[in-house]
Amino acid sequence: MEGPNPNPFEMNWKQFEQFFGGKMPFAGQAGVPGAGEGMAWVENYVKDVLRQAMPAAEAPSIKHHFHTEIFDTHKSVIVKVHIPDRAQARRLRLLLSVSQVRLENLPDDNTQTIRLTSPIVPGSCKAVYRQGVLQLHLRKQAADNLFHEIDIRFS
Repeated sequence: MEGPNPNPFEMNWKQFEQFFGGKMPFAGQAGVPGAGEGMAWVENYVKDVLRQAMPAAEAPSIKHHFHTEIFDTHKSVIVKVHIPDRAQARRLRLLLSVSQVRLENLPDDNTQTIRLTSPIVPGSCKAVYRQGVLQLHLRKQAADNLFHEIDIRFS
């Protein structure tokens, strides 16, 4: 093969860095990525890329949202909302629709909306706060109950 690099498996890292506009995390390691460092360089490199890509302004906007988990059973939807501060849990306002749970009165007048995996009967909700977790048990709507008949009044 002709040209400046006759071996197609040998990499010119300097040209690679120039092309991509930055120093690669394993440069200067005799052509072996991460040689002598284990795989720690990968984690550090990814963290640096994410830190540069994520604007600092986005972090505070999600700081008052709670971690949630949703479980589907045959007849129910179970929602777990992790709220470590009991005083914060007492201030919450919980609203339900057929397809969403809304938490209001979060700090800084924020709200958090949780989309449900199946339509539920809002009046069936049982909410219990225990050991830092607000757990909601919601009965699923029957498949044939998705529409409600409304009487039409004629005058």
